[in-house]
Amino acid sequence: MTRSRAFSAASLGARLLVGASAAVGAVALVSVAVFTPWVPLTATPLAIDERPAAADVTLACAGGILIAGRTSADASVIDVAAGADTTAGVASGGGSDGAGAAAAAPEPTTLGAPDVRGDAGARSYRLAPHDDAPARLAAAQASSVEAEDIRGLAAAACTPPLSESWLVGGATTTGRSGLVQLSNPSDAAATVSLVVFTAAGASNADGETGTVIVVPPRAQRVVSLAGLAPLADNPVVRVTAQGAPVAATLQSSRIRTITPSGADVQTSIALPAQRQVIAGILVPQRPEDDAEDSVTTVVRLLSPAAAGEAIVTVTATGQDAPALAPISVPMEAGVPVDVEVPGLAAGGYSITVVGTTPVVAAAWQATQAGSGGDYAWHAAAPAIGVPSQFAVASGATSTLSLVNGRTEAATVTVLQPNGVPVEVSVPASGSATLALPGVGVYSLDPGDGAVHAMVSVAGPSLNAAYPVWSAEALNDAVRVYP
Repeated sequence: MTRSRAFSAASLGARLLVGASAAVGAVALVSVAVFTPWVPLTATPLAIDERPAAADVTLACAGGILIAGRTSADASVIDVAAGADTTAGVASGGGSDGAGAAAAAPEPTTLGAPDVRGDAGARSYRLAPHDDAPARLAAAQASSVEAEDIRGLAAAACTPPLSESWLVGGATTTGRSGLVQLSNPSDAAATVSLVVFTAAGASNADGETGTVIVVPPRAQRVVSLAGLAPLADNPVVRVTAQGAPVAATLQSSRIRTITPSGADVQTSIALPAQRQVIAGILVPQRPEDDAEDSVTTVVRLLSPAAAGEAIVTVTATGQDAPALAPISVPMEAGVPVDVEVPGLAAGGYSITVVGTTPVVAAAWQATQAGSGGDYAWHAAAPAIGVPSQFAVASGATSTLSLVNGRTEAATVTVLQPNGVPVEVSVPASGSATLALPGVGVYSLDPGDGAVHAMVSVAGPSLNAAYPVWSAEALNDAVRVYP
């Protein structure tokens, strides 16, 4: 072997030896890394709690009771059947946050209604913040009508405009009619999509967005429910808006043969949820000609996205035990279900719906099963966890119903229009009522918990109700991660 070949062999052997040693070392290092616990490296991200400036609060009011088809020459004309009595402002003795110096009066704006003949009475109210505190504005409307073709009492809160909302109620079968009202109090036009869910599922007019309605700035558009869903006995309408949010309401009326048997104005539900609470169901004494087994209470449910199951529980106000056994309801995605609740004696009730998937819910309550009388749709009431305000506009007897979903008792303070506070004790997982003394703006402080609230208005064979909305917590800090 020559010297050069010997050197090459030695060099190759050395490289192989070094490579093998490195491989063994790498394997050992990986083994140690796998079986040796690592010390986690954590770092707290930089966060800034920024408190946004308080903004104006805007509420939109539906207006008076409308009726379509009153003119035989043109059945598409929508007329005003009755005007609306409106109350708007802040609670007595309070500023924009319910305490302190008095706040300025809200600024009213008349909303144009090109689809209605006459003054529909649609209004919006805006209130600026007071001393950098969030505005706490409340408004409500009430109407009553007694005519050959329509009869009833309607009451509704004026609500903030939303980008998405749900209308659960109404029907378009024989003798029943409905009008969807879209109020846009902003300075920009709103493009609104209406998708109706019926027994056939979602009926999207264009396969994607549904029926599209353009609502001009500071205006209200009125759309026939029968045009959206003809011959539907349990429709639910999803309202989505782009460009500007809108406040959606549903007016409905009923005629049995030739006898008008109720009218109602119903506010919307913000979003589906797995738990919905409907308060303030007032079951009156039945007329003598009503059958004992006739149904005057019906709960309408919809699971928009997925199939599942809903449990409907009806509880008598002020009692711990349910008035009847919970009702289990199978839910098909996108198909509304009407659940009859028979056998309710006269008194006050609350209804809780718990679903395995998010649902929307409302309850229909009639004063009697036969011809005549009146009815009200009770939309599910949102939880109120911060001091909020509500208004009462009707001179009829009004009652505030409170439902406590927590396992601890709650003490709710209601400040009346005369400035006198009243404390209401609401038992754990129970409910309570408070008679409201009259027209005006009230404030409601839920204390340390959260409650659901409904204003019920009643008269001789008359019925109306609307949920109390929670004030936006505009003074809560927003965490920003730069």
